[in-house]
Amino acid sequence: MKSKTKRGLGLVLVLCLAMTLLAGCGSSGQTASAPAANDSAPAASGDVVTIRVMSSDDFAGFRTSVIKEFEDANPGIKIDFQSVGYDALHQKEVTALAAGSDTYDIVDVDCIWTPEYVTNGYIVCVDDRLTDEMKTGIAPVAMDTLAYEGKIYGLPMFNDLFFMFYNKDILGKAGLDAPPATWDEFTAACNKMQEDGLIDYGSAWGWAQAEGLICYYMTFLKGYGGSLVDDNHNPTVNTPENVAALQYMVDSLYDSKISAPASVTSDDRMAIDLFSQGKTPFVINWSFAWSVFNDPEQSAVADKVGVMLVPGTNGIKSATCAGSMGLSITSTCQHKDEAWKFIEFLASKEIQKRQAIEAGALPIWEELYSDPELIEQHPALKEMLEQVGYAYNRPSLVWYNEFSDALQVEVQNALTQSKTPQQALDDAQAKALEIQKKY
Repeated sequence: MKSKTKRGLGLVLVLCLAMTLLAGCGSSGQTASAPAANDSAPAASGDVVTIRVMSSDDFAGFRTSVIKEFEDANPGIKIDFQSVGYDALHQKEVTALAAGSDTYDIVDVDCIWTPEYVTNGYIVCVDDRLTDEMKTGIAPVAMDTLAYEGKIYGLPMFNDLFFMFYNKDILGKAGLDAPPATWDEFTAACNKMQEDGLIDYGSAWGWAQAEGLICYYMTFLKGYGGSLVDDNHNPTVNTPENVAALQYMVDSLYDSKISAPASVTSDDRMAIDLFSQGKTPFVINWSFAWSVFNDPEQSAVADKVGVMLVPGTNGIKSATCAGSMGLSITSTCQHKDEAWKFIEFLASKEIQKRQAIEAGALPIWEELYSDPELIEQHPALKEMLEQVGYAYNRPSLVWYNEFSDALQVEVQNALTQSKTPQQALDDAQAKALEIQKKY
């Protein structure tokens, strides 16, 4: 679910390419519409088509492990699979896509990039490829990952969001019968464990200046009743609720001191290390962390991990940030039918079920959440499902990346005490309004 980064001279090339190549499912306001999903250059009889995939490292190990199975079932298709860390993914994809390059046939798209990719004509609409079963059976929150202005531009690969994991042993030693339900209770519980000498810090976070920081901030501000934009997509960054959420984050570092100081320089991947070592009782992270925590070769807390609702406050039971990703066919892909076969394969119920069991990812198909084997093999599934009902997406904006970059800087300014939370968010609001005007 990620430092999640951003465009230039290639726009001219994109416009020229779009005018000649693109047709079909587009969104209003685009400079050109995306190509029809069934546009595909057929391979000559006996030829082998190579589909080049650019993926994030989220569950990339599992995806790689099933490629041979796909190729055996589709002898005319070979998969050239590449993956990079999430922080590098957006820049790598956009560099190729904005230049009109045919480097990639399939790209991994974060939910926050969909408006940008669609508007610039980088990915194609797949509405005419979707089956009725896909339309009704895939969880809406997952399908929304690649939805924009009423059209769908790919299929989700997992149903991800931030979960709060806790160490059952440490909470047991502290005499806590249940995990904390509010952020005030969270602070009190961590302070008690510190006083008892059980821990140095309650948690480590991925609060480095990256997209992951916004995911954490979204989790807090939603738990405080805040929002980054209003219903008309106008920035609302410096509301009292948002300031209170950021103040809590700052206080956790310098007042209550329940957050590890290294949090301000760690990303959301690094944040899991202390928890894996059994040194913190709590951590918030993506679903992939479940398999890491329960792998004895990577973790000292295997079989000691529970999943709880992320705390809320002021009457809000829980709130967390969603962060699903999906695969899309690029507008420059010459073999769209073959590319779709691979996307459809990875999104299939069988593969989604295996990915959930083997890699800890939440599946995209709603019916799998009641699958007896999956429930048996994935003991945290019930708790994770409950959290899905309290998940929120970041704003769907064409200008989101610039907005996020500006917000990351100012939230970091508050976390490093260069500015007060109020000053930082006032400055972020002003920058957001400037960015909005450009679009």
